[in-house]
Amino acid sequence: MYEHLKGKTLVAIGDSLFEGNKLGKAYTWVNKMATVYGMYVYNYGKNGNTLAKQDREPKVPPMCERYADMKDNADYVVVLGGANDKRLSVPIGTNEDTDPTTFKGALRQMILGLTAKYPKAKILFMTNYNRWPSKNELGLSDIDYVLAMEEMCRIYSIPCFNNYYNAGISFFNPNQLAWVDEGVVLGLPENHHFSEEAYDWLLPKYAALIAAL
Repeated sequence: MYEHLKGKTLVAIGDSLFEGNKLGKAYTWVNKMATVYGMYVYNYGKNGNTLAKQDREPKVPPMCERYADMKDNADYVVVLGGANDKRLSVPIGTNEDTDPTTFKGALRQMILGLTAKYPKAKILFMTNYNRWPSKNELGLSDIDYVLAMEEMCRIYSIPCFNNYYNAGISFFNPNQLAWVDEGVVLGLPENHHFSEEAYDWLLPKYAALIAAL
């Protein structure tokens, strides 16, 4: 299946859902693309990482800067973000924003930067999931960052998959939580990160998305 993916290079950048949180990158669907579909995979996931520049947790550069150091000559590029921008109260900004300290400004910088770095690559942005119901200091919820990413990707005709609505598994479904949540599976409090079984469940969904780009 998806023979055209074999031997292709996939570069991915994101937060803890790409780094694998407590599990590690080898357990994520991103890295499993290499094993299952014969791809070369470079995973630049970082726990706690934001898309936008911010000064609350400045030790790790944001994705809107880190992408420049990723491997060149990728065939496919996948970006996942928004959870930590919400957590750290990064302002959304406007559709005309060029300021990378706003979420939309950082998205614009990243979209333009990625298409310059990989002008012929097939690029997919992925929104955050429905993870935590609380609002941040700006009164914003996860969904606000989800919709903001969709808006910016539409401006540049970049495919954007809405995980909030379409992931198919949910941390708020009691019938799924026991096997989906990494914390619960490890015997810890729920932490709304994915278990290995959840990553395996998501793998064919995302492989189909990438194969169709």
